[in-house]
Amino acid sequence: MSEKILITNLKSKNNIQDAVSEVKPDRMIIISSKKAKFRDFEVKTDYMKIKNRFEDIIHKANAILNDEDDFSIIVRPDRTGVYLLWLAQMRSLNPTYVLSHGELQQLPIIPAGALGEKESEILKLADCHGFIDSKSVNKEFGITKDSAKEYLKKLSDVGILKYFETKEFEAGEEKAHAYYSTDLLEKGKQTEDLYLMTELGRIMVYMALTSE
Repeated sequence: MSEKILITNLKSKNNIQDAVSEVKPDRMIIISSKKAKFRDFEVKTDYMKIKNRFEDIIHKANAILNDEDDFSIIVRPDRTGVYLLWLAQMRSLNPTYVLSHGELQQLPIIPAGALGEKESEILKLADCHGFIDSKSVNKEFGITKDSAKEYLKKLSDVGILKYFETKEFEAGEEKAHAYYSTDLLEKGKQTEDLYLMTELGRIMVYMALTSE
């Protein structure tokens, strides 16, 4: 019978309890380079002590994974957490969360190879500037505006980009906009509504692009 298993490197008891409440696993595996401090959780808990090295973490954590059980990962963004995120990306594990500013935020895991060449190029440009719009996609890649909007909506649907509605600028006023880039958009003209590169999306884009 399959189990719902949570893998985490969280250290705080309260954070771990929040993770359990979020995922509601049948079993939890806590990964740490030190001896576990807490052992009285509501779910069956296993403890895996590993060295804080890439090879050790990937080898031992990957050995846990199988095709029968349902896995979730919640990470604290330290070195171990980054390695676990890499593993989540390689194995397309959903849901995957990161503890950010005291809150659990779900990451948009992108299966390896799911991004086409054109999406990858668009995301590289978006990552460089922090945002992108259909006008810049049309200008840089020769893609029609309608097709560009479809690409951007697709990337927004998986959480990599976030839609940001702009206003119409008067000539010369556009520089005051926090997300305006004079080397990407033409000055003095009405800008298109923007798609911002999200912080969590940038992490997953990096992992997806480097895995291809």
